[in-house]
Amino acid sequence: MKILYCMALLGASFSSSSQTLCNCEPTTEINNQQRTVAKHEANYDDFNLKADTIRVSYINKWQKKFTAITNTITTHAGSANPLRQPESPEDTLYILKGYLWFVKVEDNDCDFHMEIGPRNVLGNRIIVEVPQENTDMQEKIKHHLDSLGEKIMNCGTTNIKIAHFDKPYPVIVIGLGFYDASHAPNTSHGDVHTKRYSWELHPVRQIIFL
Repeated sequence: MKILYCMALLGASFSSSSQTLCNCEPTTEINNQQRTVAKHEANYDDFNLKADTIRVSYINKWQKKFTAITNTITTHAGSANPLRQPESPEDTLYILKGYLWFVKVEDNDCDFHMEIGPRNVLGNRIIVEVPQENTDMQEKIKHHLDSLGEKIMNCGTTNIKIAHFDKPYPVIVIGLGFYDASHAPNTSHGDVHTKRYSWELHPVRQIIFL
């Protein structure tokens, strides 16, 4: 029953549009973004769906397990090996259950950059991203957070303390595994909660607030 429910959710469509929320105008055009083809994948039916729901701790294990594959990835859109890597989490669609702690509009690409983790505020989190062209999903997230009185970083506030929620919100996120090779572990990948790991779910196909 759980799998059938999630498959029904996967069938939800989204619209593509040049219009962006929050008056965001990307500073980097899609064709010039790092690993742009992988980041903006839209043919979800081409990928396997992992039947079991996963947690953030499951994704954290990818960092060490797939080092040999991720070491071959190059980031520039026109370089030799920026595409999705077979026999890695990048060839699978995942159903992640966790807690939403933070949402930010990235100025370089207008993607929604979200932190998902355990309920414990000190726990490690991962980043999941809704690309700018998935306007329906971005609008859904913004309207839901507006109804809760929460702010999105760079969309309602520029105060990062205000943008981090006092309490997290349980969610299910459905998206493709993605190695963000532009951020090495323990460098600039998000904040203290997310920087240990370079793996994400990106692009996110669907988010369900529980």
